[in-house]
Amino acid sequence: MLSDFDTEGKNKLQKAVYYLKNYGMSYTAKKALRKIGIPISEESEYMTWCRRNTASKEELEKQCGTVLSDRLSFVVVSEEGVDIDQSCWKKQTCKQVSFVKVSEGMSIFDLLKGHTGEYFVFCGKDVRVLPEFLYEISERICHQGNEPVSRIRPKNVKSVDLVYTDEDNYAAGKRYRPFFKPDASMHLLLGFPYLGRCFVVKRSLLRTLVQKETDVKLTGNGWYDLSLQAFRYAEHIAHIPKVLFSNVVTKEEKNQFTHSITPENAACVEHYLKTENISGKVKESDVPGFYHVEYELAEEPLVSIIIPNKDHIEDLKICLDSLKKSDYKNYEVIIAENNSEKPETFAGYNKFIEEDYRIRVVVWEDGFNYSAINNFAAKRAKGDLFLFLNNDTEFIDAGTLRELVISALLPGSGASGAMLYYDDDTIQHGGITIGLGGFAANALWSLTDRDEKYFPFSICEHEMSGVTAACLMVQKEVYEQVGGFDEAFVVALNDVDFCLKIREAGYGILFNPYAKLYHYESKSRGTEDTKEKKERFQSEIDRFQAKWETEILNGDPYYNPNLTLHRADYTMDI
Repeated sequence: MLSDFDTEGKNKLQKAVYYLKNYGMSYTAKKALRKIGIPISEESEYMTWCRRNTASKEELEKQCGTVLSDRLSFVVVSEEGVDIDQSCWKKQTCKQVSFVKVSEGMSIFDLLKGHTGEYFVFCGKDVRVLPEFLYEISERICHQGNEPVSRIRPKNVKSVDLVYTDEDNYAAGKRYRPFFKPDASMHLLLGFPYLGRCFVVKRSLLRTLVQKETDVKLTGNGWYDLSLQAFRYAEHIAHIPKVLFSNVVTKEEKNQFTHSITPENAACVEHYLKTENISGKVKESDVPGFYHVEYELAEEPLVSIIIPNKDHIEDLKICLDSLKKSDYKNYEVIIAENNSEKPETFAGYNKFIEEDYRIRVVVWEDGFNYSAINNFAAKRAKGDLFLFLNNDTEFIDAGTLRELVISALLPGSGASGAMLYYDDDTIQHGGITIGLGGFAANALWSLTDRDEKYFPFSICEHEMSGVTAACLMVQKEVYEQVGGFDEAFVVALNDVDFCLKIREAGYGILFNPYAKLYHYESKSRGTEDTKEKKERFQSEIDRFQAKWETEILNGDPYYNPNLTLHRADYTMDI
């Protein structure tokens, strides 16, 4: 698998040859034109994609003639006073459809009492569904047992009780700005209503919400309250990675992000926290419509911060000085000394220890093995949480350590990671995506964090399959349960392997963009620039691909299959 990560360090001519050889003339020409400032229409590229990925007239006719077209019954729910596009529902290839409008004060119980449908489609304002929408929903529900088997994507034989799809914008007869969503992500949903204005809930799940007395508000918030509460109790959430509905917008809005913004969104998140008995404040981010939950800690457990180090005492000093500014004080620092050669390094250690009683040094006497060094230091750690941290990092905000602690301790979570920046404020790490670049790579690499093209992934806390060990916090008991780092991965991919073991054990991993550090990457180790280093790196890639082959082939559950595996920018391949 080739990727744009392979162009790092190449000159312009080498890059041109690389793209021409591996991607062809059309792709190379478009990239070159964009590079020199000549715009290439993304709109026309997406329309081409739509023609390839939307059911043809012949396919729709075939759907109408199948048993599946009449197997399930649907009730389309809309709000009183909101007109939905009846014509697009009449064109559905599944015909068992009825309609109901909900009014202010109407409960889920009232909705169920008056309608007998098996599945309820909650359809918001200005939604245009494709003719195959209900058929694709039916197929997913009826064939849910055919999901790929994966250690990080557990097979779930329970019936589907909540289904959502991808979406885009529709203006003046054309489709724009697709939103390719991840599989079920509770924490992304707490950041904004990512299910959108159209999703499907099984009758039995709605009945559960009534029995649990969740007091869901059906009007005034675009179904956000319902989606949050449904996520709490759904046993099997299905995501169909197909664009099956559009938000009808004006021409001026055609390229805006597709999520719904209402004044009541924050209240919906607050309702969720209350029902889960979680203490926290819901704050709007600097980007309108997106939220950040500032959770409260009942107590502050001891964090053991483990930093491997060989010389580079000035880098280490920058890291430790930035840590002193943290508003989270209950931590210890374990410097894992690894064959330093300079006298000033050991003098620096002594000074650090004199200045801060929380700092101590343990000595690893064998050769460099990142996994083994961290495992060695972890055995000597006293904390309930371990933070594996590179010596070439620098904390940006006082709240970063606290954010990492909270994310690692949230229900269902086992580990957390931070947003890491290069010193020019471009992103070095925005979580790790499995399959990117052929094995695994950093999401959002080399980009900026407030570019709307890849919202919400740069501004919302959300689940991911992995985070880098340059800054990785894990619960001690989770670390011990999965056996720490695999020491066969000497330098590379040990963190991704470690994270996948955590996922295999049933825990979530949270990427938290509100935990921010600079990472002056690989200063202390150097790049893979010698034959020996390249061979070692390739051997670890081979080992990783062999160990996690099924997971790579099945795809990362938090990365939509319509998105490219060649770049880190959450765009599709055209």
